[in-house]
Amino acid sequence: MAELFARAVLCRSEGEKRPCDACDSCKKCLSGNHPDVHTLAPEKNSIRVDAIRDLNRAMGLASYEGGRKIAIIRRADCMNENAQNALLKTLENPSGDALFFLLTESPGALLPTIVSRCLEVRFRCLGVEECARVLEKRGVDGDRARLLSALAQGSVGRALEIDADEDYLPLRSRVLSAFESMRGAQDIALATAKIGEVKGRENAVLEILELWARDLMQLQNGAQPYEIEDMDRLRASKYSGSALLRGVIDARKRLSANLSWVNVLESMDFNLIRGIG
Repeated sequence: MAELFARAVLCRSEGEKRPCDACDSCKKCLSGNHPDVHTLAPEKNSIRVDAIRDLNRAMGLASYEGGRKIAIIRRADCMNENAQNALLKTLENPSGDALFFLLTESPGALLPTIVSRCLEVRFRCLGVEECARVLEKRGVDGDRARLLSALAQGSVGRALEIDADEDYLPLRSRVLSAFESMRGAQDIALATAKIGEVKGRENAVLEILELWARDLMQLQNGAQPYEIEDMDRLRASKYSGSALLRGVIDARKRLSANLSWVNVLESMDFNLIRGIG
């Protein structure tokens, strides 16, 4: 949506349709080469202060093409505190032609001072069945479409990403099996080792646990979980969905602070086991 808005703002078409996706500006945006659009994403699960300072400098320069300048920060919750404070100074006194998009699924991980200076726009996902129908129209098999829709909790874009990721479903099975195998403190090391061996997929692991936490919360609050295929395992889980969700949010913060992946997992697992002990 941020990219669509950027194209609409920068579109050079004189027609009613904006973005037109045909003018030079739209084509540059679509190819990721527009000089006035700056996109920032986490590196190793973190957005550090130096990256924000570079972005601030770029946004402070005059527009190359005489229009607006646009910054898109993906996974904005991965900014550490220093990075957020560096961005805050720019948000407090932005240049007149600057637009900032902070994209996050965890707004609670942002500093209140950051949130207070932003216009918060929430996007509602489709229902699982509606999302599945959209996927089927795009050529996804019916049963797989329903599974992907549940795993993506109604997000068509995320469902298509999972569909294209051949390793996602095996990773999910491995993570949940290791996680639900813990019965006490004596099992933490083995469970952590099974998940900790996964390198370069830390975000995917935490996303899997976050979605599992949300399904647990749905079930524990008397509502229907998204992933009904795993109802037996959900019912058998001894964890609090809300406690697991808090653990995932804390794990993301620890990763952004450059703590080791294994230490982050051990801390999360220990706190969860202690909570059911």
